[in-house]
Amino acid sequence: MITIASSLALLGFYMVYSTSKRAKLALEYKLQKWAKENEHIGKFLGIGLLLISLICSITALGIGAGVFSFLVIVMTSGSLVVLLSPLRFFNLPILMISIVLCFGIEIILFLK
Repeated sequence: MITIASSLALLGFYMVYSTSKRAKLALEYKLQKWAKENEHIGKFLGIGLLLISLICSITALGIGAGVFSFLVIVMTSGSLVVLLSPLRFFNLPILMISIVLCFGIEIILFLK
């Protein structure tokens, strides 16, 4: 559940970052181009994904720990997006491999 919350927070922050007017974007990816063309929908979708991530965190950890972990996840995701996005590090294969690997580790640790 934490992997899902982290993935949604990363995607939500990336959507909000892609609609920013201050960021100098290369507009290399389809998702980023779509978010830039449809700013209002992109911001709404990004904030919605962040709220779903918050709900997942609260469901998994409780109210206090869920909100605190969500804030930590958003700060970490935001730092990663701002630092790695200009380097064009985010692409679908790398993100999917990372998410599947983290989800697998979470499931293995949960089953023990």
